[in-house]
Amino acid sequence: MRALRAILRSSNDNSRSPDQQQQQHVAPEVGRVSQSVADDLPQTRPVTVDEAPQAPLALQTAPPSIKVNPPESLSGMQQSGTRRASSITSKGALAPSSFYCPISMELMGDPCMLATGHTYERVCIERWLQQGNRTCPVTGMRLRHLELTPNFALRVAVQEWASANCVPLPVRNDRANTTSYYRYEEEVPTNILQGHDEIVWAVEVAGHRLFSASADKTIRVWDIESRRCERVLEDHSRPVLSLACSDGKLFSGSYDYTIKVWSLDTLQRLKTLTGHTDAVRALAVSNGKLFSGSYDGSVKVWDIATMECVKTLTGHSGPVRTLVYSGGRMFSGSYDKTVRVWDVEHLTCLATLQGHSGAVRALSASPTKVFSGSDDTTIKVWDSSTLQCMKTLEGHEDNVRVLAVGDRYVFSGSWDKTIRVWDLDSLECSKVLEGHLEAVLALSVGDGHLVSGSYDTTVRFWALDTLRCVRKCEGHEDAVRVLAVADGRVFSGSYDGSIGVWN
Repeated sequence: MRALRAILRSSNDNSRSPDQQQQQHVAPEVGRVSQSVADDLPQTRPVTVDEAPQAPLALQTAPPSIKVNPPESLSGMQQSGTRRASSITSKGALAPSSFYCPISMELMGDPCMLATGHTYERVCIERWLQQGNRTCPVTGMRLRHLELTPNFALRVAVQEWASANCVPLPVRNDRANTTSYYRYEEEVPTNILQGHDEIVWAVEVAGHRLFSASADKTIRVWDIESRRCERVLEDHSRPVLSLACSDGKLFSGSYDYTIKVWSLDTLQRLKTLTGHTDAVRALAVSNGKLFSGSYDGSVKVWDIATMECVKTLTGHSGPVRTLVYSGGRMFSGSYDKTVRVWDVEHLTCLATLQGHSGAVRALSASPTKVFSGSDDTTIKVWDSSTLQCMKTLEGHEDNVRVLAVGDRYVFSGSWDKTIRVWDLDSLECSKVLEGHLEAVLALSVGDGHLVSGSYDTTVRFWALDTLRCVRKCEGHEDAVRVLAVADGRVFSGSYDGSIGVWN
């Protein structure tokens, strides 16, 4: 079903330049129409906010050149006497195009604005939302929220024009039924948090808050108990890719080449760390230091207290994709097919671990072992003390995208749609977990469960004692990209911009 879409996105966040990556958005779906057909079609790139022409909000509506075909369910509202032609006066005067609803093409008696700033007749847009659509009818852009704001300035302007030109405004008898119209807060599951309008690249839990980073250039701050967005941090100029917390600070890495430092108490920006010359894809904290891995091939080390750069670690010949700490050492995985090992005290390179024949996209560690997953379909196991390769784990039939370590097992998720379970002691495959219909993109180990997220839009829970799937969670409308586990809850970030909260 979504196989073609998965293939088209196979290099979604890593194989493109910063300019290309910023252009790679998930196209909004308009009403999920013709599901069996739409899922087999490649998605097209939507008009972004930066590209869309902006008119003053007071009078903003669809550009005159854009034609919108109203849904079939609205056809009854386009009966005789209420068409746009009916508002032409006896002198041939035609109302300004901004006075007409883009859906019904009628004069608006009760104009209201969507989150995109476009204005519609209230009855028309409420019926559009009632059909389950979560996009702007004109632009196709996904809505940050579904609140409707009355456009009083436009309403007055329409009324004055209609009065001056003796044109009656349409009277809608069905307006009395608005209490039965679609209400987003009532019908959308309360465990799916809406706000971002692009891919969620990272989620991080700190205390009673969840932080989510998105390609929409923002970081959203969620109160976990109330599940409400407390704040939107909007200082980055390009997609936000990575998050880390330490010592009362939140760090965010972005495609704008910077790291922003935020106070966890006040949620105010403390400083902008500059120096990288490409996207900051990975962040890790150890021994009072922040390590940042970048597509420029370097790892920078920052003193968390002073927020100054201590050293730049070089050596990789390709983008640095992932970082993990183990046994007093920081390990960095790169598209150059190697893993480099750095002493966190002296900030020197101890070794370059070679052997993979494809990009290293995933790293994970136990107290004594480091695991590296690669595009070559294998996982290599390294002794974190001797830095020798202990074994190469084979079995996957496609790229290994994600790794997670528990008390007894290490888990690997792949584009082959499976999760393999490897015994930490014997390093043998104990089981192959099947069930996902598309690539496995995210893994996390919680209390008694392994949690997995996939391109098939689902989150699955697997019991650690039986290694069987005990729960399948649905709610996202696109791929589940990232997971975080904290205090008995699982948080999932999706390509549709939503956050899932699962107990």
